[in-house]
Amino acid sequence: MLVLHGELDIITDPSISKCLHEQAKSVDKTLHIFNNAWHSILEGESDEVILQVFDYIRSWLDSHADVS
Repeated sequence: MLVLHGELDIITDPSISKCLHEQAKSVDKTLHIFNNAWHSILEGESDEVILQVFDYIRSWLDSHADVS
C-alpha cells in the first residue's frame, strides 16, 4: 500500500493520510509526504515536484516488483 500526500494540502489535511496509513492492516505499507506539494501532487505543481513524485512512485514500484 502506497499513500502519498502533499504537506501543503489545504483541501485534505495530511493527518488524514497519516491516519489511513496507521490504520491500514497491510504489513507492507508506505506513507510519503511531499514537501512543498499541495493537494493534487501530479497536476498543478511545479515540474520539479511532479518529477519527484513520479520518481518516487517508479522507485516504490520497482522495489515491490516480482522479478522472478
